[in-house]
Amino acid sequence: MKASHVLGCRHCGTIQATPDRHRGVLDCAACGVGLERFTGRSLDAALAISVAALLLLLPANALTFITTSLFSAEEHSRLISSTTVLWRQGWPVLAIAICLFTVILPIVRFSLLTAALGALRLGWRDAWIGPVFRWSNALQTWAMADVFLLAFLVAYARLAATITVELGPGAICFIAAGVLTLLSRATLDKKAVWKLIAPQAAVDVCQPVLSCEACELLVPATQAKRPCPRCGRRLLARKTDAVARATAYTLAGAVFYAPANILPFATIPINLQPTAYNIIGGVHDLLEAGLYGLALLVFLASFLIPVLKLTAIAWFIYSVRAHSSRKLVFKTRLYQLVDEIGRWSMVDPLTVAAFVPVVRYNTLLTARAEAAAPFFTGVVIFTILAAKSFDPRLIWDVSEQTA
Repeated sequence: MKASHVLGCRHCGTIQATPDRHRGVLDCAACGVGLERFTGRSLDAALAISVAALLLLLPANALTFITTSLFSAEEHSRLISSTTVLWRQGWPVLAIAICLFTVILPIVRFSLLTAALGALRLGWRDAWIGPVFRWSNALQTWAMADVFLLAFLVAYARLAATITVELGPGAICFIAAGVLTLLSRATLDKKAVWKLIAPQAAVDVCQPVLSCEACELLVPATQAKRPCPRCGRRLLARKTDAVARATAYTLAGAVFYAPANILPFATIPINLQPTAYNIIGGVHDLLEAGLYGLALLVFLASFLIPVLKLTAIAWFIYSVRAHSSRKLVFKTRLYQLVDEIGRWSMVDPLTVAAFVPVVRYNTLLTARAEAAAPFFTGVVIFTILAAKSFDPRLIWDVSEQTA
């Protein structure tokens, strides 16, 4: 029997028919994860937000970001200043990561997204649109303008408690771009865009089929290892070496986690005295300043979320290796949560990146990153890679094997 109104759940692998008309959110019949959203999203709105974010990111990088003043002396920064200062302080890997996450990848991501959505709005259906949209989606995790927005608020609160801080036009443009990044996630209907690029062709659901990992197009299983006709990604029934790669990344993150929490994270002048702090110390400083909301956010993002990610991914790996069929729905939803929130752990490194360029007055009044910052950045990167490498459909596969 051939059908075109079918979807494959990317979290549990269930192939299921979808209604021709539906309102609200359509959930997977097996794991309960949302498959499609039919209201509240618009191609035109997503395109407008993408164009606006891209246009704002350009002056955000070119114009003055922050100006601080103390004892008639001033320090100015631009967005790229974080990279250059961290490099000079002896943290090249951290500097490169900050540059990618806050300067390069946001511009690349919104450039690709604007190109793909703009082409579709003009009625084009060229072959390049699928791969371009696929790459824009892949970069959503790593383009961290929205995460840096939160980090910037934390940095501003810490700086303003000691010295005079003035936002430059670059910072204002970046704040707006960060807000638009959040709105982009809310308005972009990826499945609707994929349908515009190339609708789902009728497939024989009585025969083995596989779902593209990137665009979720269903194709006959005989097409395995060939490029996806819609997005160009190599078609595979499951991610290659998913358990082995997730295990390696999780172990690397676990090794980095201890020094990331024990060693000093940064040195900043508090009450005009150089003071080193670790992650928990940073939360304590925010509490003492009465910034309870920011303190809670930093505690969750910098301490609890990394622990949750490492523990959860280890559980998923154990579940596959032990052929466990328990709590399948819970594990699937937990994987979805881990995959979504992992990037927000970059708040602390990005906070340091925001204030180090503008606190360089003398040997006592200088901010600098310390040894824990690159370790913690490594924890974030490795746990994101672990979640992206793992294939949650394997959890359901092993349960079927034991049934």
